[in-house]
Parts: sequence; structure tokens; C-alpha cells
Amino acid sequence: MQRFERRRGAWWNVGLETTRLAFGSLRSQPLRSSLAIVGVVIGIVTVVVVTSLLTGVRNQVALLFREFGTDNIFAYQRPGDPYSRPSEEDAQRKPLEASFARPLAELGENIREVGLQLIVPQVVNGRPLLARGGGNESDSILVEGVSANYFEVTSADLAFGRPFTDLEVRAAVPVAVVGANVARALWGEGKATGRPLILDGREFFVVGEAAPRKGGFFGENRQDNVIAIPFTTAKKLFSEADSLVLYIRAEPGRRDEAKMEAEAILRRLRGLDARQPNNFNLSTADQIIAQFDRVSAAVGLVTVALAGVSLLIGGIGIANVMIIAVTERTREIGIRRAIGARRGEVLGQFLLESAILSGTGGVLGILLAFAFALLLALAAPGFSALPPLPVVAAALVASFLTGLFAGFGPARRAAALPPVEALRYE
Repeated sequence: MQRFERRRGAWWNVGLETTRLAFGSLRSQPLRSSLAIVGVVIGIVTVVVVTSLLTGVRNQVALLFREFGTDNIFAYQRPGDPYSRPSEEDAQRKPLEASFARPLAELGENIREVGLQLIVPQVVNGRPLLARGGGNESDSILVEGVSANYFEVTSADLAFGRPFTDLEVRAAVPVAVVGANVARALWGEGKATGRPLILDGREFFVVGEAAPRKGGFFGENRQDNVIAIPFTTAKKLFSEADSLVLYIRAEPGRRDEAKMEAEAILRRLRGLDARQPNNFNLSTADQIIAQFDRVSAAVGLVTVALAGVSLLIGGIGIANVMIIAVTERTREIGIRRAIGARRGEVLGQFLLESAILSGTGGVLGILLAFAFALLLALAAPGFSALPPLPVVAAALVASFLTGLFAGFGPARRAAALPPVEALRYE
């Protein structure tokens, strides 16, 4: 036992001395060492920042769509975002009809109810939609015509007021529920409910104010900019609006069955035979999130490849630095060997120098990634891009391994130098 303790103590002393020599060597050549780790820093920053951004966006997207209801199925005449510009082929698709809601709810045994969302174009008659209220105005608004049950179907909480009633929808009453951003832009810290709202030159009465939505893109949720008006009112006032989204709410735990029923019913309502493909799109929150994950995985692979190239360049730079270091310190190596240093100790010293050099680049890269995340949090409150701990750990390991691989050749060369020849070196 005592022998083991003495051996462990000896190795500990050797390790401390080797570490001291390695840091001393790096401090003696700060400029050369700094230039050597640039590639490592770039590679680590790239992979950590991109991974952090993808993780943050993915979490926000998942929260965004799950907030619309995990039991909901979204039906739309074309794939993609209802607010995005359609392709020429998609633009030819006939929109869904509000009259489909009743047969879906009545014929689908696993369908609980159906909500309607009519997308009003942001530009009407050649001019952008404008909202005025409280002495202020805003053109960064979205207008949607919705059914009375839309707020319940999409789990939209109201901070103040109430949603529409069935009577208000049937009578096409000019009432509105405004999003959190709209309320703040027009009325500041005051309540929006009970106030008049001028929308596209027409007066509405605000009956409700939506609570801030969760999720979104970089802390921004589009639904916070929405002015929701009754579906019938939107159809009456905005003839250009024809993009209709059906929110099909399934019975609890029966979403997959409800989706199959909805597809069969919509195919029948759209007059499709067995040979024709669907001319509408059905999706769920999980499908949208999975699609985003596939895109993220592809971006992640490209990022890892770019980071690998940067680490390779950094490794080459570190290897060059270590070759120069071995050449410059040949006499030092000879002296150490002459006074009893073993080949393994010399090998360990230069490997440690290389690992410290590369590891320093990894630490700097991670610090820069954290600084970027903090700046992004200031620019986009509510969005988190802090690097996940597994990514930080993997980046550190990758940087140290890069140093070990890059420094192995020069370190082995240093350890293999005969002491007598090393002492003769000038």
C-alpha cells in the first residue's frame, strides 16, 4: 500500500511539473499560440452557436404548435404556412369551405368540433391594413375571421374580456379580440377591452384581449399581432379573403382516428375519386415539429461538417506550432533526458501543451457562444439560445481531442530524440 502511495505521489509530481512546463512554454509564445487556435475557436463557435439556435427555435416551435392543441388537426388547401406566398401550382387549389365544418363534426365519430380561421390578406385594395385606437395606429397587424368556438378549440387564453358569441358571429357584428402586441401598440398599458377600434376605416368594438402567446420564432409569436373578428364579418367586409383553415378537434386520445375520418370526409366533400391525390393538406402539431426536426438535422450535419473543417485547419496550425516548439527546444529536451526524464514524460509534456493549446481555443469558442446567446436574449427577449450542457461538453472534448491528435506526431518526435544528439543541437 505504501509503495502504491509513493508511486501515485511520484506520478502526481511529474504531472504537476509537466503542466507547469507546458503552460510556461505557451506563455512564452503568446502570438504564435493565439494564431494556432483561431481555427479551433471558429469551429467551436460555429457548432455551438448553430446547435444552440436550432435547439432554441425547435423548443419555441414545439411550444407554438402544441399551444394550438395536441388533439387538433389542421386542414388547409395547400401545404405550408397560410400566410406564405403559394407556388403557382398550389395557388390553383380550390380553397376549403366553411360549410365543411358541419359534416366533419357530424360524420366523424372521433371528431369533437371544428373551428374556422379565415386569413385576411395584409394588403387590401392595394393598401396595407391599418388599425387605429387610443390615438395610435399600427400597420403591423394580421386580421383573421374566426368562429365562436375558435378560441376554445385553439386553447387561446384571454387576459381581459371575452370571446365572440354565436349570436355575434351569425349577425356579423363588428366586434374584435385583439392580440397582446396589438393592445400594447394601440393602448399602451391600458386595457383594450371596451374601446373602439378603427380597422381599415371601419369601427369595431373590442370585446376581448388575448393573453401573450407562448412559443414562436426568436421570441415573437405571430398570434400576438392578430386582430380576430367574427368569421361572417370578415367574409362580409373582405371579399379577397379566401384562405380558410379548419381546426379539427379530436376526441381526447383519438387524434389519429379523427385524422383518418377527416381525410375521408374531405375527399368526399371535395369530389375526389380513389385515383386522385388529396388536393388539401392535413397536419398535426407533432407532424409539423417532426418536419422541423428533419430540417434541423440536415442543417446540423452541414454545421458539423463546416466545424470539422475548421477544427482540421486548427489542428494543422497546432501541429505546426508544436513542430516549431520541438525544434526550438531540442537542447531543453536533451537536458531533461540527461538528468533523468523518461521518454514518456517528454511525450506527455508536449501532448499536454498541444491539448492545452487546443482546449484553450475550445473554452474561448464556448465563451464567445455564450456571449452571443446573451446578446441575442437582449435583442429578442423570450428567446433562449444558451448552449445546452451536452453540446458544451462535446465541444470541449472535441477541442482537446483535436489537440491530442495534432500534437501526437511532434510529441513522439520530441520523445524519440537521443539525449546526446539533442545536447549537441544548436
